[in-house]
Amino acid sequence: MHDLDYFFYHFPVLETEHLILREKTPEDAESMKTYTADEELYRYWGRHMTKYERDPALSFKDKFKGRKDHISWGIELKINNRIVGEVNLFDIKNERQAMLGYRISRSFQGMGFVTEALRRIIRFCFEETNIQRLEAEVMVKNIPSNRVLEKCGFTCEGTKRQAKFVNTYADFNIYGLLKSDILGSQFRTDDNTVTGE
Repeated sequence: MHDLDYFFYHFPVLETEHLILREKTPEDAESMKTYTADEELYRYWGRHMTKYERDPALSFKDKFKGRKDHISWGIELKINNRIVGEVNLFDIKNERQAMLGYRISRSFQGMGFVTEALRRIIRFCFEETNIQRLEAEVMVKNIPSNRVLEKCGFTCEGTKRQAKFVNTYADFNIYGLLKSDILGSQFRTDDNTVTGE
């Protein structure tokens, strides 16, 4: 088991039956456009695409070289070796709690690939890092995304009504998943420990 800092600089390549979850490279920029530059996919994101999403090649040219604070896996299909989506681990708090976000090209939605990717990443987080809790926030209207989280074991812990969701206001569900939910009660950490910010 490693601290998350280790994985910021030693990228964790993960594998499933149909997928390779890996770091994205400049060679992937054209494939990435199928999900980053599709305006339809921003309907439930609460914002519009950035210039880096419209042209992913720019994100590799302007890549920030400072301290890393998240992990972004490209979802590569084994059948064609192309990146068709991504899963992001971000908003990490004290290496104990983090958020998950994900998206995939419309051509590959409804095929179970995001669920397959998330299940593998969840296992990585709980077995190979110190993360105890994963969270995700999804608009109520985004029914397929809500279903993905539920298939992966997340619990809907509540709904925020007309609350700020990125750059808009909407009803959205808050989902949580604990290490003990997946690996058993021996991993419960309800010791009321207070940690610093």
